[in-house]
Formats: sequence, structure tokens, C-alpha cells
Amino acid sequence: MRDEVRLTGGDTLVVRPIRPEDGPALLALHARLSGDTIYRRYFGARPHLSPADVTRFTVLPEAWRFALVATRGSDLVAVARYEGAPGTAAAEIAIVVDDALQHHGVGRAMLERLADVARERGLTSLVADVLPGNAPMLALLRRLDLPTRQVREPDSVTITVDLGVLDPEDVRVTRARSHIAAVS
Repeated sequence: MRDEVRLTGGDTLVVRPIRPEDGPALLALHARLSGDTIYRRYFGARPHLSPADVTRFTVLPEAWRFALVATRGSDLVAVARYEGAPGTAAAEIAIVVDDALQHHGVGRAMLERLADVARERGLTSLVADVLPGNAPMLALLRRLDLPTRQVREPDSVTITVDLGVLDPEDVRVTRARSHIAAVS
């Protein structure tokens, strides 16, 4: 099943699980990100991804880790990932979208797909640690229309999204299962 996202401007992105051969495209995406986007994603400066980072982000043999990418042509333009631990029902999420496509619905589409995959894999919650000044990510998590718990600390906001009430349409379940099957 081909998973496409149509943007308001007419562009079409293809969403699929990340693959080890996406390393160069991931490096290229990171190189295009603004310093502000990098800071919001990693909570600090990170001008380059190390080879170990690229491997860790693109090779996901464990069932408790998963990542989706959005591509436009050969360019990787967004990544949404979760990482939990063996035997747990919660996972931490992270999303990054190419600066040129921010505020076009890409983050929401990626997060909804990631939540559907997580639910199909048996997770009951997703956790996001967000900088208090990262208003776009905080708004994105609020727009999911799922129950959330929020804990504010001086340096971050931790939002826990409850997947237990998620009851996606059949097409979303089929899409999530297709993504899972692609890595199995």
C-alpha cells in the first residue's frame, strides 16, 4: 500500500518506514535544517550527525523502535520516530520536518501515522519532551484530539499522549499494518 500525503500547495509526499540506505538522505535533511529547528529537536546545537547517530536512526531491528520518513522525490523531508524499551507500553517520540515544509500539515500527518503504528504494535502511550518555547510542537500535540497529560518543568514540557482511546478508521489501521509489514 503506497502512503501519500497531499499538501495544501499540491505537493505529494510519500511516507514509508525508514531504511538503512536512508543514511545519506538523513544527513542531507539535517544539513538543510535551521539552527532553531535543530535546537528544538535535540535541545541543543548539533551541527552534524555522527555515523553512529545515522546508524542508530536508520537501523531499527527492535520492535520497540520505529521511524517513518516522508520523501519528496529522492529528498527525505521529515522523520517521525518512537523509541521505547523492551516490555514497556510507552515510547518517546521525536519529529523533525524540513524547514521549507513546516506549517503545511506534514508534522500532523507524520504524528498521526506514527501513533497508528504504535497502537498496532501494542503501545498505550507516547511521550514527548518539548522545549517550553517550541509552540509548534506543543500545538501539534494538542491538535491530535487524544487525551494528554502535561508536566511542566523549567526546561521542558513532558506530554503523554494516551493511545488507549485511539480508534482509527479502517484505512488508517490498514496503512499502519502496511508500514509494520514493510519492516518485518
